[in-house]
Amino acid sequence: MSYKFYGGVHPSPHKNLTSDAGLKRTFVPKRVVLPLSQHTGSPAESIVKAGDPVKAFSEVAKATGFVSSSIHASISGKVTKISNAPTPTSNRALSIFIESQGDEDQNFKAKERRDPGSLSAEELISIIKDAGIVGLGGAAFPTHVKLSPPKNKPIDTVILNGAECEPYLTCDQRLMIENSVEILKGLEIILKILNAKNAYIAIEDNKQSAIYTMEKALHNTPHHSLRSGTGQAQYSIRNTRLVVLRSIYPQGAEKQIIKSILNRTVPAGGLPMDVGCVVQNVQTAYAIYEAVYFGKPLVERAITLTGSCLKEPVNIRVRIGTVLADLIDFIGGFKK
Repeated sequence: MSYKFYGGVHPSPHKNLTSDAGLKRTFVPKRVVLPLSQHTGSPAESIVKAGDPVKAFSEVAKATGFVSSSIHASISGKVTKISNAPTPTSNRALSIFIESQGDEDQNFKAKERRDPGSLSAEELISIIKDAGIVGLGGAAFPTHVKLSPPKNKPIDTVILNGAECEPYLTCDQRLMIENSVEILKGLEIILKILNAKNAYIAIEDNKQSAIYTMEKALHNTPHHSLRSGTGQAQYSIRNTRLVVLRSIYPQGAEKQIIKSILNRTVPAGGLPMDVGCVVQNVQTAYAIYEAVYFGKPLVERAITLTGSCLKEPVNIRVRIGTVLADLIDFIGGFKK
């Protein structure tokens, strides 16, 4: 089978700068700026005000519609103001500014481990929604919406997107190497929610270590790790296949990756669910795993900081809302 789509380009990858750089521990900043509009859909509405103390991982803004997402504090501290701030995707957006007040505990304390096999699809979607999880492949589309297709559009296939076709980026690659089992547990949850029978893990051919690690994890994962309340196996990764895609941009885009793997064409103006498919990024699957098993909301993600201008190009877990200047200082700054 040939995995390809029509067109595409071959930019210089520049991934060698960080492809062997293991994920550094989470950087916990002393201040964060949380835009209320940092996801596809309507902005969240703040439930805190200037002067309020907040705890890390607590909700600070609620979703305002179906296509919206709640937001959680990524550090403990005090809300200093709610004001407009610049964002990567728009000029300015209303944002919650939080500053640490000293020695507060910034670590996540896991709740009692939950068994996703004992939870219904509706309960799992509710957990994902409450955790504020959005797609971490770029579009930040609220995940609970993507996992709630209309009943007249059943999903038969899930594609776990580990293509990471963009030049320079290697954070998804490192996550697949270091957290392959957890990613697969997130995939199992997605399959259960959608009642999908088939799944593909898609990785470009320039990520051999990630291919090896994910294939090994897939081989070693029990086929029946999610069970119903009666103990009968219902959902598994039995019908999951790892596919190696050619390295070309934009291989990781939803429509292209569906065409490459399934030879299905998403209609103009349509969505993957129109051809019976849902695509989720590997980091999104990992976030789902943490939320469902341990009750952890989405307050951090892995990113790549790279380029010849940096003293130390890195892959690092970063709290959402971190000011870029603080992060650059933390990794040693610029050399030119």
